Amino acid sequence: MRITAGTDAGTRHQQNQDCYKAGRLEDDSYWMVLCDGMGGVSSGGEASFIAVNYLEGAVSDALIDLSGEEQIKEFMLSSVGKCNKKIFDLANDADNNLTMGTTVVFTIIRGGFAQIVHAGDSRAYLVSKKGIQQLTTDHSIVQELLESGKISEQQARNHPHKNIITSALGIEGDVRVDYNEIKLAKNDILMLCTDGLSNMMEDFEIANIIKESDFYRSAENLVKRAVELGGFDNVTAVLFGLD
Repeated sequence: MRITAGTDAGTRHQQNQDCYKAGRLEDDSYWMVLCDGMGGVSSGGEASFIAVNYLEGAVSDALIDLSGEEQIKEFMLSSVGKCNKKIFDLANDADNNLTMGTTVVFTIIRGGFAQIVHAGDSRAYLVSKKGIQQLTTDHSIVQELLESGKISEQQARNHPHKNIITSALGIEGDVRVDYNEIKLAKNDILMLCTDGLSNMMEDFEIANIIKESDFYRSAENLVKRAVELGGFDNVTAVLFGLD
């Protein structure tokens, strides 16, 4: 099992407010978390940094003692909820009064079984011999318009409100978090990415770059291509490969 990652501030931002971490525990569980900060010049980056480090600590403290998918699911949902409260309280502290929030996509992989929670429009994809599959559904105004039939998929890709999300950590006291799970097969690749990547490329191009790249260069190649296409936002990809 392998992990690789890449990130870039893009062409329009001096600061990179994306943040990610990944790791392996002694029981051969793997985890990845990716956040895309939003808010002021510094507060968005602070929110994503807090979230990634909070979830890393939660995994390190508790995951190895959990058994079964249901316990892990409850742990993931609870941890993201507590993380949301931490960021929300910090933003609304009388001395801060900040606007700060962050998307999150968080996965735990044990025994070839991946469990995923997310809030916002950072995504998880599965790339397999069958092609590419988006595993998460964006929490966004555009996604709601698409699901209601008011706009087409092509209109969604270029919609002026594409960056308006409907769920994120730190914005409200409670947060909407969705859960998904999937069994991984040999040679499958699980990718987490921010919208700075998914907004710049069609899914088929993402899949082609991954399949044509050496695994440990794949994240770097994806990020580089997104920047070549305009790099309008921070760009980050984290990939897990099952040998």
